[in-house]
Amino acid sequence: MTRNVKRLLALALPLSLAPMGALSEPLSPSWTETFVLPSRLTGADTASLLMPIQQDYYVGNFTGLIISTFSSFAPPISSPTANGNFAMGRVAAWIPVTQQYYSTTNPADPTGNAKTCFWQFAVLFDNNGVCTGTLNQAALGNQGVQCGVDTANSYIDPVTCQSQIVTYIQ
Repeated sequence: MTRNVKRLLALALPLSLAPMGALSEPLSPSWTETFVLPSRLTGADTASLLMPIQQDYYVGNFTGLIISTFSSFAPPISSPTANGNFAMGRVAAWIPVTQQYYSTTNPADPTGNAKTCFWQFAVLFDNNGVCTGTLNQAALGNQGVQCGVDTANSYIDPVTCQSQIVTYIQ
């Protein structure tokens, strides 16, 4: 079976078979920045898109405080995370998928007395059957937060759709 046929079949699967990938939005962010992830071949064999694809997430904490990270990932991104460390998560996701997660210094008031960064990562196929990844981010809270994406270490494999997303909160 050719790769394009496998991708077509993967797209035709009923949505009810795919796990819920989006976080129920407790926050209503206005996306302040959008990044297209660079393509990087991982050397992995072409994967059948009839199975979930690996996504690795890293959130660097440079706030001077402990952060908590929330997502609907199973398993979830590690939390809480001390200053100077990374929260980490690995997810197996069906493609196309949109994942959302956020990190905050104040889980009780993430949009007020807190530093909060909210990210949304979407993986799609273009017209040629190539995987692309787009990351939106928003800064919330009134404590002067800086949100970022490490574009040198974030990527998507255009053939296998495997991805690594490295973000930070400061």
